[in-house]
Amino acid sequence: MMEIRSSPFPFDWSNVPQRLRTKRKRKFNGKEALSRPNKVHSRAKEAHSRPKEEISRPKERHCRPKEELSRLKNKLDSGIFDTFLMKIWKIFPEDRKTQFMYFDSLWFSLYRNASSKDKVLTWIRKEPIFSKSYVFVPIVCWGHWSLLILCHFGESLQSATRSPCMLLLDSLEMANPRRLEPEIRRFVLDIYESMDRPETRRIVSQIPFLVPEVPQQRDGNECGFFVLYFINLFLKHAPDNFSMEGYPYFMKKDWFSFDGLDRFHEGLIH
Repeated sequence: MMEIRSSPFPFDWSNVPQRLRTKRKRKFNGKEALSRPNKVHSRAKEAHSRPKEEISRPKERHCRPKEELSRLKNKLDSGIFDTFLMKIWKIFPEDRKTQFMYFDSLWFSLYRNASSKDKVLTWIRKEPIFSKSYVFVPIVCWGHWSLLILCHFGESLQSATRSPCMLLLDSLEMANPRRLEPEIRRFVLDIYESMDRPETRRIVSQIPFLVPEVPQQRDGNECGFFVLYFINLFLKHAPDNFSMEGYPYFMKKDWFSFDGLDRFHEGLIH
């Protein structure tokens, strides 16, 4: 279970999304019996506790039955998140998706742990992030989801039409999303260095880190669905060439209505 600490979040921490408990079969005197595990850990915690050499790249998720998804309106763990993200991804035509890619929802969390950091960088080295206009990096820290978008990372900082920048979209501004900036910049620098790019620490420090004012969540359970909706709408409306002159584009407090979010939410579940 997550250790509860003082936090700016004004919610009951019992509502924070965690892995759902499931029953498993065990042998008892030659017969099968149902038992409940004593402890349920997230995939991230299990990965952190294993020896470094045993950590493997997360496997592609299989879509879960609708009956199971329908029970998860207020629960969004990383497995369900990735199932929903794949569902969104399949909606868009291939010619639109060529500009985009996304990381597994646990990569950033695993990167933050010293025992799995190198593995994550190895996985990222295999991805064509510098040929994409936008890279979605879902972040889940302290039981809260937010979305990092790496824009035009294959371009020069001197480009006037395709500006490299980092966007952090967070539906809980009172949690101070900018506190993640130092870790995100280290993450970006490590990506550059692991791929033998010429960008230095000084150059990485100059990449704009932007936190647009986006619609805010209504309770402690919605952050994961907000991130999925951010991705969905960004896929629809992102410009071919993101520039600082056009910022914040559509990413404003009135970007979307809660009615639209609720319809999107129901569409994912059913």
